[in-house]
Amino acid sequence: MISCKAVLLLTLALSASAGAWYDCRNEAFDPLSILGRYSGPQCGCTVTLYEVSCHYESNYTAIPYAEFEKFSSASNFTLIALKIYKCKLPSTFASLLANFGHAEAELLQIVLDNMAGELQGAHARGLRKVRKMVLIKVATHNHSYLELFDALPDLEEFDLSFAQIRLEGSGGDDSINGTSHFALRSLRLTSCGINDVPPGAFARLGNITELDLDHNFIKNITRHAFRGLTNLESLDLSGNPITSLPPRAFAVTPRLRRLHLDRTPLRTVPGDAFQGLQHLEVITFIKGNDTNTFEARALAVSSLKELTIHSTLQSPLPKDLIEGSVNLQKIIISYAGLKIIPKGFFATQQRLQNLDLSGNELTTLDADGFQLLKALVDLNLSGNRIKEFPGNIFLGLRNLTTVSANDNSLRYIAANAFDNTSPIAYLALNDNELTSEVLSSHHVFRALPNLEELHLQGNRISYVIPDWKMIKPLEMLDLSRNNFTALEVAGILFPKFRLEIYLRENHITNIKFNSPTSMESVVGTRVFLGDNPFRCDCELHKFINASRHRPISNLVPRITLDPEHAACASPPTLAGTLIWNLPLTSLTCSLPTGDCPANCTCNVRPATRTLELDCESELSKYPSPENHGQKTTTLRLRNLNSQPLILPSHVVSLNLAGLGLTEPPLLKTHKIQTLDLSNNQLKGAPLELLKENIALRLSGNEFVCDCSHLDSVYALQSNDAWIDDAENVTCKGGEDLMHIKVEKLCDIRKERVIGATLAVLGGLVALVAGLAYRYSLEIKVFLFSRGWCQSWVHEDDIDNAKYDAFVSFSQDDAQWVAEQLLPKLEGEPNNYKLCVHYRDWVVGDMIPAQIATSVEQSRRTIVVLTKNFLKSTWAPLEFRAANAHAQRERRARVLVVVLGEIPDCEQMDAELRAYLSTNTYLKWGDPWFWEKLKYALPHRPQNVE
Repeated sequence: MISCKAVLLLTLALSASAGAWYDCRNEAFDPLSILGRYSGPQCGCTVTLYEVSCHYESNYTAIPYAEFEKFSSASNFTLIALKIYKCKLPSTFASLLANFGHAEAELLQIVLDNMAGELQGAHARGLRKVRKMVLIKVATHNHSYLELFDALPDLEEFDLSFAQIRLEGSGGDDSINGTSHFALRSLRLTSCGINDVPPGAFARLGNITELDLDHNFIKNITRHAFRGLTNLESLDLSGNPITSLPPRAFAVTPRLRRLHLDRTPLRTVPGDAFQGLQHLEVITFIKGNDTNTFEARALAVSSLKELTIHSTLQSPLPKDLIEGSVNLQKIIISYAGLKIIPKGFFATQQRLQNLDLSGNELTTLDADGFQLLKALVDLNLSGNRIKEFPGNIFLGLRNLTTVSANDNSLRYIAANAFDNTSPIAYLALNDNELTSEVLSSHHVFRALPNLEELHLQGNRISYVIPDWKMIKPLEMLDLSRNNFTALEVAGILFPKFRLEIYLRENHITNIKFNSPTSMESVVGTRVFLGDNPFRCDCELHKFINASRHRPISNLVPRITLDPEHAACASPPTLAGTLIWNLPLTSLTCSLPTGDCPANCTCNVRPATRTLELDCESELSKYPSPENHGQKTTTLRLRNLNSQPLILPSHVVSLNLAGLGLTEPPLLKTHKIQTLDLSNNQLKGAPLELLKENIALRLSGNEFVCDCSHLDSVYALQSNDAWIDDAENVTCKGGEDLMHIKVEKLCDIRKERVIGATLAVLGGLVALVAGLAYRYSLEIKVFLFSRGWCQSWVHEDDIDNAKYDAFVSFSQDDAQWVAEQLLPKLEGEPNNYKLCVHYRDWVVGDMIPAQIATSVEQSRRTIVVLTKNFLKSTWAPLEFRAANAHAQRERRARVLVVVLGEIPDCEQMDAELRAYLSTNTYLKWGDPWFWEKLKYALPHRPQNVE
């Protein structure tokens, strides 16, 4: 990206066509900002010159100082102006122009701004026909500007500012040297640090017509300071610390027409300060720094046309201050602290057209104070403390068209104050204390048949005065910031084609509308009602409704309210809503307390012509809507205590929402058109109500959508046109009732019944299976003991063993074995064959061999477990042999019978303890002991048949 950097730059105007001047500083800058400043698609950065180059049809161009020598001398243009900004002064301007091949150029204008070096006359030698030179912040010595005049004989305007020079007088008779710079007409030496104007300082410039010495340090002016300026017409001494003027201060400038003494601390203006000025037309004293005192006849200049004394405090004005200034056309004495106007002050101002006395401290006006100002057109009395307009105050002012008296304390205007002033077209009386009563009782406006604009902002006016309607030319009536609280439409109807009435920032809450009998003369009125605290209720309805819907031949469409600022202030629900955006149905009013039953709130809604009742419970008597200008009644009940509900015929809408109803209400009326039953607990459709073609609201209920309520669901769906909130009606489970397929409700029920039955059966089967598994032994024992289902009991234990069971016990428990166990098992009908050691073992054989043989020859081993068994020497050995035999065959061979309490586990060996922890055992004393024992023993063949 190419970087644009400002360099020392010349600006050349290459033709007389209109265009812009460009300049670049010799410091770096952002190319985007400079492009934005020059704007236009023609601007862009260039590679060769490294600066902003813009190509406009105006033919102005900007050339870097360093590129002069490269600029083509064959360029075809006419050089008319030269501006150099922040550059070093060239040796001569002519040599600089020679680089362009225009050494003989006839420049019209030279502007030097913020140059380096001291400018002297030699710099300008060789230039021809320069008409204007402007020097800003250019260093010069005391005589250099005069040397420039010598070098530029055609110079007409010279402007030097922000420099430091000292004026020198001629030192004697000016006629010796005479005027030497004949072409110069305008000389401006502003902010040049001049502190004195010695006599004859400008004697050689006798042809200048304009001299501006603004913002210097000149303290004193002598009567010879401007000697030699016999053709001077305009002199500006503003911004200098001049405190006084000598007699005949400017007599040496007899052709002087305009004199400006603004921003000076003048304390006294002598009566003869302006003597000898036969052509003086304008004098201004603006923003003086001290209290100014005018001596008698100080401004009595017969040629004077305009006098301005503004923001300069004045001592009391002498009565004859302007006496004899018979040609005055405009006088401004504003913000000067005046408290009174001397009687007869304007006695000789027969030609005065504009008089501005604003911003003073006037409290009263003489009745004849202005009567001699026959030519007066514009009078400004604003910003004073005037309390009244006395009678005939404007008598005879038949040319007066504009009167402004804003920001006073006006409370009274005499009935004849405006007599014989019929031309007044503009009257401004804003910010006073005028009331409708004062203005209407005195009929002060009847004398103003040509009034076009009447401004009465910020007064205490509360109604429109009938006299205003008689002023046919009236086009603007400004009544903003007054005391209007209500507005009648009839009061703002004016027989005028176009009229603007401003009623902004009043206290208007309502617009009363009563159609007049005749409106043919009403053509159009625009009323501005913004920033009023409108109460948007039924009182406003009639006007808004008429203005929106009446045909054009009627009244209200001819009255247009400004739509941007007319908004509701109350009720809170409508606050801030623009009136023209207001739904008419939102406008309501409350009935007076005496007309509304107890425990009810009562409103009227004109848009629907309804009386709206909201009551805690049923009423014995309901108010009639016709008594309040309405046609029907809507009723909201918070409780329903009795049925059937008896209602009068004018009740067409009933709201029973949220009452917890489980059944539809019984209504003893045939006039109900809408009924709200939403948010109750209805289970089925209100069939009787649907037959009556009543518009219902039913959302928020708990409708049952199943096969048993098939008719209810179908009724709701087929009557959806009568259900206003049909899209929100749901079943108890949340389903969209209107989209349920009715024909499938019963299928769903059958499926649910079958599914439930199967689920129950499945549960029972699972329960039985679980119980059978949990109590399988008990069940088998029970069946086996009864001889039932013998085929289910598979005997896979029958083999060729000699004994059914070997009984292992301690000798100390032999009695229980002999008396209980053996008789029960070996007797009828069981007939088991048991092996016991004391009866069946061979005498003399080894005991371990006998134990092994007995276990091998028995299908079961019955272990009688007691504490004695654990103490026995051979009994535990018998258990180990039987358990080892069972593990080898992987069959249940060991049956443990516990007599008494089960022995402590710590007394058992590890093998027995492990067996008991993983296998069941029989306990003597169990009611099912013998059945379980026989089931565990081998099943005899006769028991299986």
